[in-house]
Amino acid sequence: MPFNQLKQQYSTCDKCEELCNNRTQVVFGAGNKEADVLLLGEAPGASEDKQGIPFCGMSGKILNELLDSAGLSREDIFITNTVLCRPPENRNPSKLEIENCRDRLDKLISIMQPKVIVTIGNFATERIIGKTGIKTIHGQLFDFKEGIQVVPVVHPASYLYSGRNPDLLKQMQDDFKTIAEVVNAKVKQKNLSDFSVGLSE
Repeated sequence: MPFNQLKQQYSTCDKCEELCNNRTQVVFGAGNKEADVLLLGEAPGASEDKQGIPFCGMSGKILNELLDSAGLSREDIFITNTVLCRPPENRNPSKLEIENCRDRLDKLISIMQPKVIVTIGNFATERIIGKTGIKTIHGQLFDFKEGIQVVPVVHPASYLYSGRNPDLLKQMQDDFKTIAEVVNAKVKQKNLSDFSVGLSE
């Protein structure tokens, strides 16, 4: 299934009655659909629901700073969420709502074939690798499928809630540097592989 067809299919999704009744729009995702890095958050908030872009509020500003600190930008990544519609009052998405969005996310990963999936916070991390405890496992590398690696990171909102704790910011910047290093290593590996194939032809 092509990317745009998947996006169109889910623009009118009606699987979750409460989310459908409360959303302004489906927030499918934003960024480079051919990116090596897929960032996966939890769910759209009020700003995201209004503008149709993931991480466009205060957490998004922190995310942009973290990307910049690692030499990455929004143009280098694609961002989506575990669920595409804003839960009322920004409550946590339910297990059923996450399950209802499972097929969409699986298909997106299959279409994009990212080199790295960055799971932001516990909900996204549990959805992809079945683990929680983000404060313990952040910045570590986990193998996914088809050569894709997963790097869990602390949600940017945690930095805001901490009163902008400088130690937490440094930890988050280090995690994003790890992401950049993994991407660069995989790109280098692919280039060497392509070069080897070219020599053998």
